[in-house]
Amino acid sequence: MKKMLSRVLAVVLAGTMAFGLTACGKSSNKNTGDKIDTEWKKFDNTVTLKVPVYDRGGNSNGVADVVNNDWTKWVQEQFGDKWNIKVQYVPITRSDVLTDYALLAADKNLPTICAEYDYPKMTQWISDGYIDSFDMDTFKAIAPTYYANMEKTGLLNMTKVSGKDYLVFGSRAYGFSTYTWATFYRLDWVKAAGYDKFPDKLSDQIECYKKIKALGLCEYPLGGTRVTGAGVDQNHGYRDYPQNEELWATTGDYNIPALSTEAQKRFLKVANEEYNLGLIDPEFYLKESSDAIADFVNGKSFQYSCYLNSTIQALESFYAENPNGEVGLMVCPGYVTDDAYHWSTAYRAGLNLGAYVGFSKSATADEKKAAMMYLEWLITPENLFTFQWGVEGKNFERDANGNPVAISSEGMGHNSNVDYWMLAEAVKSLGNIELDVKAVTPQNIPADFFADILANYNGQKEVYEKGFANVDCYFATSIAAEAEYAQTLYGKYEEYRNKLTTCKPEEFDALYDELSKKYLEDGYQKVIDERSKALKDGNGTHLK
Repeated sequence: MKKMLSRVLAVVLAGTMAFGLTACGKSSNKNTGDKIDTEWKKFDNTVTLKVPVYDRGGNSNGVADVVNNDWTKWVQEQFGDKWNIKVQYVPITRSDVLTDYALLAADKNLPTICAEYDYPKMTQWISDGYIDSFDMDTFKAIAPTYYANMEKTGLLNMTKVSGKDYLVFGSRAYGFSTYTWATFYRLDWVKAAGYDKFPDKLSDQIECYKKIKALGLCEYPLGGTRVTGAGVDQNHGYRDYPQNEELWATTGDYNIPALSTEAQKRFLKVANEEYNLGLIDPEFYLKESSDAIADFVNGKSFQYSCYLNSTIQALESFYAENPNGEVGLMVCPGYVTDDAYHWSTAYRAGLNLGAYVGFSKSATADEKKAAMMYLEWLITPENLFTFQWGVEGKNFERDANGNPVAISSEGMGHNSNVDYWMLAEAVKSLGNIELDVKAVTPQNIPADFFADILANYNGQKEVYEKGFANVDCYFATSIAAEAEYAQTLYGKYEEYRNKLTTCKPEEFDALYDELSKKYLEDGYQKVIDERSKALKDGNGTHLK
């Protein structure tokens, strides 16, 4: 498995080196020219460091404000005050990153650090002149631990655009796996429907839902919320494998839903079937994701998905309301095909890199130095540990071997403060999968999900090793059409998706063709064409 992940990364790196990551557009690649002093010393004059942090649209685990809380104060006290740096967190709407950065740029108020999980956004920002190039030797001198982590994870060859260093990277443990994202389900309902666990095949799952409905356990087992934005409706389980490389490169990414493809048609045809069977709430399009917890707790939905943590509000609330209820965790069974619904366990894999990090073109030399110092301070083991695990005795305890065991997320931000330490790591890890699974296993509830979480990881590992979990195509040039049409396509996809979900089954095929044509005309064809040209010009990575 490790060899396969290295091989996938090598493909990306080889492609990166071959085509030089040439950016296009507005960027002049002109550095500010101000020399950055590499000596760690207190600044004579206060330097303001603006750091982006995701605002996910609601308070999380008692943290009142993402830019002003106990953790932001801790950073100021432990880092900022020592070096005469004013650390100012800048809220970035998680569901609308591009718009927020564009508004900040127009206001000449970009964060000192520009960061994202998506490579296309970074190349677009370089093209648009948001991000400056820098001297990697200077960065290494100021942030040696951060640099060494990039070197260790084999990411140094991805830092250059047009021959200049623009990017540094956080890391991601178990990059091929998505095991920290889990789906919990009503195991008691599954047993009542005659199954001992949630079925592996989609065709059997639908039969299970139908039985749950027929038994009167839940009117609309699949519940439902409105579907919009980046990353929705990923169709990996409905594609043809091995994949056609051009189709994969032009329509197989995470960002824009692939309406017009055969895989998306298969995916949405299942949603249409489920809706017409009465498994989906007829008013799903009026409900927000925030309604999902209440629906699960109150027996109005069969399942609930979230990132794993030692404390999961939905589970605690569920057991409080349903003391005799039984919850299971969906486990990837490994490589499973389903003739009726195609490849049911294929999924989107990642790499061992986390956030992409750049430095604002408008920042002064001192501000850039402060940003580099911050990255080094953040990745220092004792600081990163505290940010990830919280306060001993309150958020975690130590086991007999001295390893931390999370006991509560009280006072911590989303998913153990991840939106603050994502610049260093995407997933917290103790370097051992069993210890890491133990760390995110929910506590203080009747069920123990450790074995299921580990089994899910191993199932995904099998799928990955058999070649059914591919990395998205990485383009070495900004795809201007994505920036221009993404928001329009998100809105159009939601509109068209709702129609395709709720239409009569006999109308689906013709309607899919009609709406696919409109979607292409709405801008998706321009995105496809530009990606295709980038691939043919040698500016894209390859499947193999």
